[in-house]
Amino acid sequence: MRIESTFIHQKRGSSAVFLAVILASLMTITLTLVFAGRNQARISIADGSLNLAAVSLLSEYDYYVQRDYGLFLLQGTDPQLSRSLRDYTGFNAKASAGRFSTVSTDPVRKQILDYMKSTGGAGLIRDAVSGDSGGSESSGGAGGRESSGGPGGSESSGGSADRTLRHGPTITSLPSRSWPDADIITEARGLGEKLTNPEAIFRTGTNKFLMDEYILQKFNRADHVNAADHFFSGEVEYIICGQLSDEKNKQRVDLALEAIRTGLNLSHIYSDPKKVEAIVAAAEVLTPGPIGVLTQAAIAASWAAAEAVNDVKLLHKGRKVPIIKTDASWAIDLDSILEGYSGEDGCIHPSVNTGRTYGDYLRILLYVKEDNILTARILDLIQINMRKNYDEKFLVQECATGVSVDADVYGRKLSYDRIY
Repeated sequence: MRIESTFIHQKRGSSAVFLAVILASLMTITLTLVFAGRNQARISIADGSLNLAAVSLLSEYDYYVQRDYGLFLLQGTDPQLSRSLRDYTGFNAKASAGRFSTVSTDPVRKQILDYMKSTGGAGLIRDAVSGDSGGSESSGGAGGRESSGGPGGSESSGGSADRTLRHGPTITSLPSRSWPDADIITEARGLGEKLTNPEAIFRTGTNKFLMDEYILQKFNRADHVNAADHFFSGEVEYIICGQLSDEKNKQRVDLALEAIRTGLNLSHIYSDPKKVEAIVAAAEVLTPGPIGVLTQAAIAASWAAAEAVNDVKLLHKGRKVPIIKTDASWAIDLDSILEGYSGEDGCIHPSVNTGRTYGDYLRILLYVKEDNILTARILDLIQINMRKNYDEKFLVQECATGVSVDADVYGRKLSYDRIY
């Protein structure tokens, strides 16, 4: 009996120990799951908080840049952004905008294209598809625009509309200063010889068309004021030429347009038997004999150049000039060249008013410019106008199109990239 009782007690003791081990294991597993779940919940909360904080940082974009140009630019140094991030979350997190700096023009160009696509281009089609029978209408002029100083103490040059940027800090910090650029007049000479099929330039919906349309819509040009409070009256001309003076930009644009038109006019002259016959007859009178061939070439070149100068004058008067001319749209006859006749109002008007306007010819010049230099000069103008109107210390180089967030939360590293 005693042996059986001892065996029973031993059996009960073993069961109790076994149950205690099982219970301890279950409690350990339960506590591990509780702490793991607690940690995961804390990380999940931190993750959501940091995500929201990163988006909140993006909401601090410059209001005036967005309102005036449709672009989202976040301004601030990394310490400033990190301080804002910690205020939003309470975590020891860092924010950096260096990877999304506007030093790279690609994100800005993407924003421009997205803006144009989302707004439908606001008059995007205009008359761009109407060929030489249409074209955008010119309206107004910049002549009545007052000059009231410039960004950061920039001075005004002579004239009520033309301005020269003279403020050193603004000039040295312009984004386009680091981008190489080809001379527009040289580019225009080559273009004038081969611009026989211009449909690609005016084909709506392409990225190039949208980019050029954005420039024509947002910035002033010699024949149209888009924003009276902008510094330059010839902003589109600045984007094309990059000079710091309205006068110089407009002069170079005129020379470029004359170069284009000279090549096109020369092609028309040699394709017209009547004009060729007139040139041969004039050369025979001026220099009979073998040297007459050289005289013919000189007369043709002079005739084409004179017509080109007249074409540009017509454009500035709000008239239209077709890319490919006909007899009806040709203005100057050979007698006028030989006699030096320049018309009653400084130019000779053809019998018809069809073709492309000054704005359309600016689009042609924009078309040959490289995308990076176009975007950089857009940023130039944004900086110049912001410093003039809103913030004299505004710098595009301190702006970004996105932000990186890094944090170490409860032993786990969290990283995010957020862009506009």
